[in-house]
Amino acid sequence: SLAIGGYEVDPIFWNPEPDFAFGLFEMDLTEEFGAHLENHFKRVPVLEECGVKSTVCGPESFTPDHKPIVGEAPEVSGFF
Repeated sequence: SLAIGGYEVDPIFWNPEPDFAFGLFEMDLTEEFGAHLENHFKRVPVLEECGVKSTVCGPESFTPDHKPIVGEAPEVSGFF
C-alpha cells in the first residue's frame, strides 16, 4: 500500500451546516485529483499500473488567509 495526497490549488470555501462535525465528500479522481495523480505518476511510474483501493476527501480547517490561529486572540480575552 502507498498513501498519496495533495491539496487543492484553488480551494472552494464552504459553509457547513451548523451541526456539522466531520464528514467526507465524494471525489472524482480525474477532475479534482487528476493533476495530483499525473505528478505522482511521474514520481512513481508503477502507480499507473496499480488500482485505487480507497479515497478520502474531506474539508480541512484552514483560515481564509491560510495562516494558523495560534494562542489567544488579542481582541478577545479567553478566545483561542
